[in-house]
Amino acid sequence: MSLSPNASHPSGVSSAQKSPGLILAFLMLLNILNMVDRNLLAGFGPQVVADLKLSDSEFGLLTGVIFVFFYSIMGLVMGFLADRYHRPGLIAVGLVVWSALTAYSGIAKNFLQLAIARLFIGVGESCLAPTSMSLLSDLYPSRKRGLASAVYYLGVPLGAGGSFIVAGVLGPQIGWRNSFLIMGVLGLVLALPLLVMKDAPRGAQDPIAKSDTGKGSWRHLLITLKQRPALMLTMIGAIFLHIPIGAANFTQLWLVRERGFEASDIATLYGVLFIIFGVLGTMLGGVLGDWFNARHKGGRVRLLAVLMLVLAPLLLGYRLVDPSSPFFYIGMCTGLFLMSVFYGPAFSTIQDLSPTRMRARMTALLLIACNLIGLGLGSVITGVVSDLLQGAAVENSLTLSLLAADLMSLLTIPCFFLASLHIARTQMGEGLANQIDQLPSRGLS
Repeated sequence: MSLSPNASHPSGVSSAQKSPGLILAFLMLLNILNMVDRNLLAGFGPQVVADLKLSDSEFGLLTGVIFVFFYSIMGLVMGFLADRYHRPGLIAVGLVVWSALTAYSGIAKNFLQLAIARLFIGVGESCLAPTSMSLLSDLYPSRKRGLASAVYYLGVPLGAGGSFIVAGVLGPQIGWRNSFLIMGVLGLVLALPLLVMKDAPRGAQDPIAKSDTGKGSWRHLLITLKQRPALMLTMIGAIFLHIPIGAANFTQLWLVRERGFEASDIATLYGVLFIIFGVLGTMLGGVLGDWFNARHKGGRVRLLAVLMLVLAPLLLGYRLVDPSSPFFYIGMCTGLFLMSVFYGPAFSTIQDLSPTRMRARMTALLLIACNLIGLGLGSVITGVVSDLLQGAAVENSLTLSLLAADLMSLLTIPCFFLASLHIARTQMGEGLANQIDQLPSRGLS
């Protein structure tokens, strides 16, 4: 394993190119582990809050800003490194860091110790997404990137849902602390294959864009973003979509405290539903996004806008109905579907619109937008507002806080729709320019 610059060579065919499916499957496995470790605290929310005597605000900090601030900021640094260095080696370093700190979380005795662990888990996990998306873009052509991104992001529903199943099944048997220890050790074992994995040549799937090296400065990154409004609008839409995802860290507390469920029972059920409808959303987003994009300019993000508009009533309504109503579970499954359908279309759109040598950094910038602003604020604001409402003796404080986060997510609809219009306008201009270039030259004599 080498972390030297230009570890992958542009000429020839690497072993990674010969087995892209195997690389994709392994990266998806790492993403599953990544999401289990990240969401295990939310899955064990009632137990951890009771054991460490945490307030809703402290729990919001642990699942929100403390994690996502360092995850997001370091993600941009990792994106910078992934655009220059051996990508499997970089992932290995991050995996070792976050796995060791996941294990440490199992022996934390108070808020401060758990906060330190969450901080470094965020640092370790920050390398995976930008590095993986950059690597996959060099293994798969543009027409297949939506599906490839969706397969990689199956790790989100499988991992996040799996964390609730771990909490519901293993929790009563071995406790939350031992569950953290086991997951940490598993990550250290999975780091071993990365030591022999080869990198892929940069820009191998985009021969036309090979001359587009992408300057290395941060200023050029921002200039590129400013010159491509579809990129900016896609990121802004992602922010609004991630506010309720951040607020979802309180789902277990909400279901137990205000909807009367037993902690272990609802954790298992929620985990199973998360996996089923999360996988359904992720795969449909990837497949339908590629299909729609092949037929309509800007189709991937336009698909997201349409789905959000159509399903919004179900997403909002289930917060207010009785849990005995079938509508409650229909709305819950709709929310899980919408949380997952985003990944394939949005991340492949970012890859398509980014210069070849800036893809990891642009993905990292998207993650900052999603996590630091959207997910981080969604989690913290939900906790703070809930504490304020409880102090004012308002009933169902978490219900109202979560409903407000859901309403904010509707702002993603105009953002994605406008992004699709900009993409269509740009592609029409490029198509017209190509037609002009192909016209036969005529002499004037």
